[in-house]
Amino acid sequence: MELKLDKVSYQDKLTNISYSFEEGMITSVISASGSGKTLLSYLISGIEKGYTGTITNSYQGRQMGYVFQNPEESFIFNTVREELIFGLRKYNYKVSTIEKRISDSLKLVNLPLTYLDRSPFELSSGEKELLSIATVLCLNPKLIILDDPTLYLDNQKEEYLIKLLKKLKRDYHRTIVIFSSDIEFVTKVTDNYLLLKNGKMVSEGKSKELLLNSDKIKKAGIEIPKIIDFINSVNKKKNIGLDLTFDIKELMKDIYRHVK
Repeated sequence: MELKLDKVSYQDKLTNISYSFEEGMITSVISASGSGKTLLSYLISGIEKGYTGTITNSYQGRQMGYVFQNPEESFIFNTVREELIFGLRKYNYKVSTIEKRISDSLKLVNLPLTYLDRSPFELSSGEKELLSIATVLCLNPKLIILDDPTLYLDNQKEEYLIKLLKKLKRDYHRTIVIFSSDIEFVTKVTDNYLLLKNGKMVSEGKSKELLLNSDKIKKAGIEIPKIIDFINSVNKKKNIGLDLTFDIKELMKDIYRHVK
């Protein structure tokens, strides 16, 4: 399966973007708000047209699932059950298969089966996000696209999402594309990254290289966690090799190892 951009532009909002997404891996498209990440996600998924250049996407129909930044944009029914059933009925799944898919998808996102008769609009913001992901997982897509998935999640749900995305890649060999400005989340989950600034691609690479490019990330208008700024500054000034981490306890242990 192939997902590839070749010199893709859209009006004055995206300019000359070329990139090949690696199959079976998690790739993050990173940019500040208003810098083109949601628009690019719309182009890749086919929601928006009118671009120039070429988008090659061999994931079609139920092979591709899109999770909106605002989960309520995808809700149209009065119950969680109806939301989950809709796509399955559209593709003519058998009744027995539908019930199993509903159960499995809720379990995957850690929502209880007792939610099936609840209104999706009455759930918490984080639960709405997880339900939106579940409606996509019901169809077992090979490509999963998520726009700002951590926007409404608390720390606990975010950690669960990280485990879920890694599981989907590891156990089910899914190709996952995340559009986000949340550097800490992206670093914990992604294999590859693509950095946008004002609709232009300014950097790309592997996840281990991402935090080493903190200057480029800042220039793209994205906030870098203070702990990463500190580590990069110390490594540069003292010419040592502290590991990049978001865990203050791990940082203190690493500092101790270098000074003793």
